[in-house]
Amino acid sequence: MKTLRLIGTTLLMVVLCLNFTACGDDDDDDPSNPLVGVWQNDDEGEHLRWTFRNDGSGEEHLFYDDDSESYTYQFTYTYDSKSNTLIINYDDDDTDKYTININGNTMIAAYNDNKEGIIETTFKKK
Repeated sequence: MKTLRLIGTTLLMVVLCLNFTACGDDDDDDPSNPLVGVWQNDDEGEHLRWTFRNDGSGEEHLFYDDDSESYTYQFTYTYDSKSNTLIINYDDDDTDKYTININGNTMIAAYNDNKEGIIETTFKKK
């Protein structure tokens, strides 16, 4: 009887150990879309935050250190990892196209402004 109890307890412990090791926290990032998450640019006095969701939606939030003004825009986006192209479609039918370079938790978004040329913005993942 003691042998059966020992075998049963051992099997229970093995099952519990396997259960806990199988439940990892690996669902946070989508490796096929490195944009998913919150990215923030911290220029002096102002902060631009982009939030990208798995479903292709997101929001842009600009706020200032002195709380003088802020705005939030909703958007949908597409990202082509082969060409590093990000296209953001805002709710007001405005569209922006960026060339994206991601290295770890740093993202550089390059935008071609017809008046000023290429403008690069550096974001850090939050």
